[in-house]
Amino acid sequence: MAALLALALAGGSAARAQSAEPPEVELLRRELIQGCLARSGQAPSFGPDFLRRANLSPDGVPDLVVDVAAMSCPGAAGAFCRGAACPVQVFVSVPGGYRRVFDGFVEGVALRPGADRDVVVLGHRAMTWDGDRFVPVAMAAPPAAPPSPPPVAARAVPPVPGAWRLESRARATAIGEGVGQLRQLSFFCEGPFTPVVEAEFRTPMPARVEIALEAGGQRLAAPLLRQNPLEPVWRADAHGAPEIARLLAGAAGAVEVALDGFPQGAMGLEGAAAAIRSALARCLRLPAR
Repeated sequence: MAALLALALAGGSAARAQSAEPPEVELLRRELIQGCLARSGQAPSFGPDFLRRANLSPDGVPDLVVDVAAMSCPGAAGAFCRGAACPVQVFVSVPGGYRRVFDGFVEGVALRPGADRDVVVLGHRAMTWDGDRFVPVAMAAPPAAPPSPPPVAARAVPPVPGAWRLESRARATAIGEGVGQLRQLSFFCEGPFTPVVEAEFRTPMPARVEIALEAGGQRLAAPLLRQNPLEPVWRADAHGAPEIARLLAGAAGAVEVALDGFPQGAMGLEGAAAAIRSALARCLRLPAR
């Protein structure tokens, strides 16, 4: 275990030497590595969003946002979170170093540009640093996608089997027909900042299901968590939802689906890019294809 810890710490030492992490971030990273090794015997990997630089205190020195949701611990996914809420720490620059000004569990974290400083979105709260504390701010929602023109009944074309569709009843929702035990995937915005990916299954499933998607040479694995014991609906966590959306909105043809390591087959992607982009226009910026 000690040898594995040494290798894990050494693997990221060069990158961290250039990133000027404060001692608090180094300590947290070490604790997370030790915790992952203790749970699974494997070292974790840290995604690019684990440590983000921000302009929270406009003094010319970057501030830091640490999001544990961007860490992957093989064999113990989600062990450090409470459902969809994962630890987040925020550090602002002060003379001689950094000061930790936030430490808590949050369902997703994002950074938005403000007038003279960035706004940090913690879950559903948009906050700005006033030099002493975080204060809530109101943020205008991005403009909603224009509604799709109503279909002409006389020229209605039956939907292609397996094609994605966009429904606009209570909210814009992209829906794709699943494969194997996966009945369907749905994408929509829950408020102006939170993309949601929901799954429904054809057969009873455990409260936590690992979904793996592979398309265009890219492979993504993410947990799906049941939201309510009375409803057969599972949701991707705060980190997995945008990653699934980016993968499917940028892929073409089909995506291979596996549930808890068992292949389910190829899920069609006809119309997926347009439907997902329209459904998530308010809450997630997707790269141009």
